[in-house]
Parts: sequence; structure tokens; C-alpha cells
Amino acid sequence: MQCKVLVVDDEPLARMRLKTLLEPFASELEVVGEASSGTQCLGQIKELDPDVVFLDIQMPDMDAFEVLKNIDEDDMPLIVFTTAYENFALRAYEENTVDYLLKPIDPDRLEGTIEKLRKFFPDEMDMQQMPSDFSWESFRKMFNANECYLQRVQAKIGDRILLINVDEIIRFHSEEKYTTIYTANNQYLIDTPLVELEKKLDPRMFVRIHRAHLVAIDYIAEIRKSDMSRLNVILRDKNHTQLMVSRNFVKKVRSL
Repeated sequence: MQCKVLVVDDEPLARMRLKTLLEPFASELEVVGEASSGTQCLGQIKELDPDVVFLDIQMPDMDAFEVLKNIDEDDMPLIVFTTAYENFALRAYEENTVDYLLKPIDPDRLEGTIEKLRKFFPDEMDMQQMPSDFSWESFRKMFNANECYLQRVQAKIGDRILLINVDEIIRFHSEEKYTTIYTANNQYLIDTPLVELEKKLDPRMFVRIHRAHLVAIDYIAEIRKSDMSRLNVILRDKNHTQLMVSRNFVKKVRSL
């Protein structure tokens, strides 16, 4: 991974601290500029064409959401929001940002953000294997195509809205009007029908095995034939959950 970074914050000390925190990742992230306002940020994006912008949400002239509205879609970099306030989290994730960092930024938390960024940029070894006509523009278009699939699922608990990353979900189980989300450690109830979820999820990540079950492919440990010659999938969770495959989906499961 090698990408250009723009740091945007109206507080000079906050910009300085973030640049210091990014120094251990200098071989991967090059800080090419900084800005202290939304207007400066827009100018720097046009001039420097950064790959990633660490963007403070609250600034004197315009907030981060206004900044995003003024960036041309073709020029849109990856965005990491930074803020001292938790109440912007939901709206930030709705903007399909890479991550949301609370200030003062914790170094370990920042490392998690860097790990997410690594998924978007090929490393040097990958670059050597890239075709001669490779361009970042084509790579971004490919990435944007993948963004049409759900990245997070919302689950309401009382007056709270939890954001569950799709890559943490093991399976969905539909029962009557509700769907249960299973992760490694928790279960969440949502009112989105399974058929609607299936349309919004990446088919390379999830497979329908039954009218009531949608399963993360990476969590399927084994496909086993039962005593009655029916197929079952055994999941790679702590309970080694076993689910029957409906006859309508046998062919799809066998092709995994």
C-alpha cells in the first residue's frame, strides 16, 4: 500500500498530533498536505489529489458533510472522519466513510484504521503484478462497484442504533416477520426480510441455503450429507451450528 494523505483539522495541535501518529506508517502513507478549514480542504483535494483524507467534522466555515457535498464524485478520496463527538457516528457511516476516529485519537485505534485502508490499496508486491494499463482511476471504479453492496447493517435496541459490520456476520435466520443476525458473540433482531437482505449483500460473501437461512461463505467449515441424503452445512462458529440445505439451493451450495 502506498497512498497520499491530506490531514484536515481547524486545530493546529490536532493536525500535528495526527501527523506524528501517522509517522510509523510513513512507508505506506505519505502526508502530502494539511488544511485548517473546509474551503482549504476543497482546494487541497483539487491541487494534491490525495487518496485518503483524515477529515475533522466540525470546522468554522463548513462541516465535513458540506465538504463532501462539494467534492466532485470523480475526485472523491477515501474519507476517515475525526471528531471529539460520538453523536456524528451514524451520519458518518451513512456517508460510506472508511472509519470514524474519536479525538484524542488512540494509537491502537488508528492502527485499526490503517488496516482497513490496506484493503483498498495494493501493496508493492501486488503493484509489480499489476497490468501495464493499471490506473488508480480504474481501481477506484472497481471499488465503487463493490460499494453498492451493504457494508453495515443497522439494528435498533431501544433508543440505540447499532452498526454491525457485514464481515462480522456469520448468518441470518428469518422467522415470521423478523430476521436474526448472528455474529461470533451476539445476536440482533431486525425487521428486514431475508429476501431483501440477499439482494443487498455481496453474493461472493453470502449464500442462501434455505428460505430461512442466509450464510456467510467464509464461515462454512464443512458440507456434509445426512443420513437421509440431505445436505447440511456445518459452520465455523463456537457452537459448530449445523443447518439443513433446502433442495432448491443444493446446486448453489455444491458449487462453492
